[in-house]
Amino acid sequence: MKKKLVSALLCVAMIGAMLVGCSSGNNSGSDDGKSDDTSSDAAVVDDSAEVSDKLAEEIKAQVPDKDYGEYTIGFCGMTLNNEYHIIVANSVAQSGKALGMKVEIQAGAEHQSVEEQLTIIENYVSQGVDGIILVPAASEGLISALQECKEAGIPVINLDTKLDENTLKTLGEDIPFYGTDNYVGGQMVGEKVAEMYPDGCKTAILRGVQGQTNDDDRYNGFLDKAGDVVELVAEQHANWETDLGYTAVQNIIQANPDLQVVYCENDLMGIGAYQAVDEAGLTEQIKIFSYDGVTEGLQYVIDEKFVSTCAQQPIEMGKLGVINMAKILAGEKAETYIDTGCKLVTIDNAKDTLAETEKYAEEISATK
Repeated sequence: MKKKLVSALLCVAMIGAMLVGCSSGNNSGSDDGKSDDTSSDAAVVDDSAEVSDKLAEEIKAQVPDKDYGEYTIGFCGMTLNNEYHIIVANSVAQSGKALGMKVEIQAGAEHQSVEEQLTIIENYVSQGVDGIILVPAASEGLISALQECKEAGIPVINLDTKLDENTLKTLGEDIPFYGTDNYVGGQMVGEKVAEMYPDGCKTAILRGVQGQTNDDDRYNGFLDKAGDVVELVAEQHANWETDLGYTAVQNIIQANPDLQVVYCENDLMGIGAYQAVDEAGLTEQIKIFSYDGVTEGLQYVIDEKFVSTCAQQPIEMGKLGVINMAKILAGEKAETYIDTGCKLVTIDNAKDTLAETEKYAEEISATK
């Protein structure tokens, strides 16, 4: 069905370069429903520029042959104040544009902006978009808006942060999910800590937003592999925010001056943690292990401020969201679940990973 909704992508100019997607040690290839070639190139450019032929060919090769110019999809992101989520939004925007779709970009002001997301989704339903791609601010709490989507017959695809099982059960339907197996990512970090501290270490953990599956999975995966060597002296939810991570680690150091390790469930909290450790003059004693792989986090690995960060594939998430939404709009079935993979980034591979990520890290504005 054709919509009369007029929308435009207001993306700030991006570097028109190619990116080879990150490899993953836990990617099961076509067995998990993903295309065999998930490391192809894509370019992100501003709205006035043409999508690269390479990106257009990649996306079109994975969807039914159809004119998608009549469709409008709404992207509801967690926030546009975090580089990682900007990359997801840009990937959705450019992949949709490669198919000729109209794409609306909206997100909450902060990582936990559930109320804003409820409003965004409800507005998309009122506008009559053809599909919604969602990165939820919380794994639960969006049920009323999702029920509106169901009643309106608007398909939803879930990226990055998985909706919880109770939400899906209440909704009475499965929603496709494409994102990192954060439990496996947490295990990767835990293995690194166990390798470096076989005799044990006093450890603090900075957690994300309480109730998000990403937080629980990164926490439990870490302890699965490092639980035998870490003495967990403190853990605190810092809501994925740099300032909260800084304050939390300041307080943790005061209570635990012999602290040795801080595991941060995202790079923004890790940056705040390092600032607190540096100000305390304890950078030789306290080591930071992080997660996400944003450009500043990768630079922290290069500068040896972080021991490591676990890099995700936000570009792949965005592309898969658009590809599978196109399948739904063409009357085909979307993949139910795809693990987009992650990799541990250390000093050995940080420079290469940074060069790739920088091409997608420019600012994107919400659709006005």
